[in-house]
Amino acid sequence: MKYKKHFLSILEKIEIQKIEKEIINLKNMFLKQKHNNQQLELLVEYEKEYIKKTYNQLLSGMCIYQWKNYNNFISMLRVIIKDNRDMLKKNQEVIKERLNIWSKSQKKLQFWKNLNFINKTQILNIKRIEEQILNDNYIQLKFFKKG
Repeated sequence: MKYKKHFLSILEKIEIQKIEKEIINLKNMFLKQKHNNQQLELLVEYEKEYIKKTYNQLLSGMCIYQWKNYNNFISMLRVIIKDNRDMLKKNQEVIKERLNIWSKSQKKLQFWKNLNFINKTQILNIKRIEEQILNDNYIQLKFFKKG
């Protein structure tokens, strides 16, 4: 019984550590996603500004080589934006997986806590019964000595 008590409490502690690690991972993922969102917003704003600038220069007149350079730059910028959006989608999927792992760990932790609680109450009941038996034996011994 003694080993069972320690075993359940050890499992509970292990699950708590897993949950703490998962929380740290989730925080890091959310920070990474926030950073990527900010970066995406900057890139999109930069693309809009650059297209406006190119359009204004086209109206005032520009040579073909400049236009090709602007066009190449904008197409590369769009590829970077697409990659950033893909990375955000992957991050979102990883966050969902981490949240599922975290919720499963929470359920396991609750399970171990319940088992640990049940085990502790059983141990207390057994100790109470053992004390009652010892008291009964003591009282019987006292009566035999008197009688």
